Amino acid sequence: MNSTKSAIIKSVVMIFFAALIVLGMYILLTRNKEKEPKYDESYTLSSVDELTTTDLEKSYPANPKKVVELYAKTMQVLYKETYSADQQLKMINVLAGLMDDELLANQGNFTQSMRNEVEERKKEDYSISNYVVLTKDIDEATVGDRKMCHVDLMYSLRKGTSGTSILKYRYVMRQDDEGRWKIMGWDLAPNEEDD
Repeated sequence: MNSTKSAIIKSVVMIFFAALIVLGMYILLTRNKEKEPKYDESYTLSSVDELTTTDLEKSYPANPKKVVELYAKTMQVLYKETYSADQQLKMINVLAGLMDDELLANQGNFTQSMRNEVEERKKEDYSISNYVVLTKDIDEATVGDRKMCHVDLMYSLRKGTSGTSILKYRYVMRQDDEGRWKIMGWDLAPNEEDD
């Protein structure tokens, strides 16, 4: 009888220790979950974050209009938003990635000239309040062995509180060897009657 009683006591003690181990593991796992940092899932990227994380190698704009829109958006952010020098460089690199190699080769120092332009525009309190692509249909032409087109864009440019100017620009685009549309240059767009 002693051996049966002893076996029952051993079984109860083993079950008790097993229950303690399970309870300890549960407490250990639930406490760690409470200590995990909580992330705000509703966080949205700022316009600066969106541009500084743009990787043109992975997601280049699909057509000439999208290239010009990205250019305009980047200029809008550079003129208006607050950002660090590192973020500014990343945004200028996005602009350079949209430019035709020939245009970049003709620039003395694209990065520095963009920094100077942005600094001057910020001092003068310029901002691009809005922009709209005016070109509906893209008319491509082949010049030499490269496809080219143009895209018209309208900017609303504000200087401080003195009002807004409407500017229309024509961007000349050329397709590179990889089929990506690049900005080759721009000028004021001709009036509609001149087209």
